[in-house]
Amino acid sequence: MRRSAVIGIAAGAAAVIAVGVTWWLVAQAPNAEDTAEAYLRALSEGDADAVTALLREVPAELPRAAEAFAGADSYLDDYTFTLTEQTPDLVAVRAEVELGGEEAVVRFLLGEEGGRWLVTDVYAASLEATTTLGDAVLVGGVLVPVATAVPLLPAVYTVAPAPAEVLDGGVRVVVANDVPVRVEVDASVSPEATALAQAQLDSYLAGCAVAASSAPENCGIRVPWAVDLASLDAITFRIDRSPALALSADAQTFDATGGQIVATAQGTTREGAARTFTYRADDWAVRGSVRFAGDEMILAVR
Repeated sequence: MRRSAVIGIAAGAAAVIAVGVTWWLVAQAPNAEDTAEAYLRALSEGDADAVTALLREVPAELPRAAEAFAGADSYLDDYTFTLTEQTPDLVAVRAEVELGGEEAVVRFLLGEEGGRWLVTDVYAASLEATTTLGDAVLVGGVLVPVATAVPLLPAVYTVAPAPAEVLDGGVRVVVANDVPVRVEVDASVSPEATALAQAQLDSYLAGCAVAASSAPENCGIRVPWAVDLASLDAITFRIDRSPALALSADAQTFDATGGQIVATAQGTTREGAARTFTYRADDWAVRGSVRFAGDEMILAVR
């Protein structure tokens, strides 16, 4: 009898403990307000991983938005929020925030799923940029196309022209999601641009100076071998000085002048003799156009 009594008491205690554990878990389950607070806190701390963990679904654009978010200038400085029930399992959140010293509004929706409240739309914030040079800009250091609405997480971003190595300029923008953000970047050519363009041109001209059976096209090279030879077998080149490049004021074209190149032509004279002639040009020049595509500066020699 004592043994049965002991067993009965132990079972009752276990039942009480189990009930207590169940009540504690239910009481601690995050409600909509907790999730809203966690989401805004993650935004204020610049924590894209924490933002992602609170999402019902991860949109395809999130990796790029998260990378730009990591490179943002600053995040939410302060926030307060209110919740409005739309349906029993859908809540709208309106947060009044401070971003870069400015007041803004961040809105998002929360949905209930399996006993958890999750963010159902990670962002309605977007940025559309144009620039005076190029077809792309850098947002938080991430390359994005111009004239395209790009989804972003709320933060303060620098929008700069691309490529950053050759173009200067930029504008600081506050991106929330109460209104779409549109901005124009006034780009200018950086002091380093000419040197980088010169290096690109030198590489191109080195390819022009390889041995060949005729003078190369689009290289600014004219070899008057026909004056001395009836037929040409081969021609070799030596660059003594590359043409010096200068970009136009609008960075749309370039002129490269003052180059020195030596050409050696081998062939047969009109008398049928095998001969070699050397020609030197001290005014070697090339010209062309410049364009900025994505994160590259592209020279096209005419």
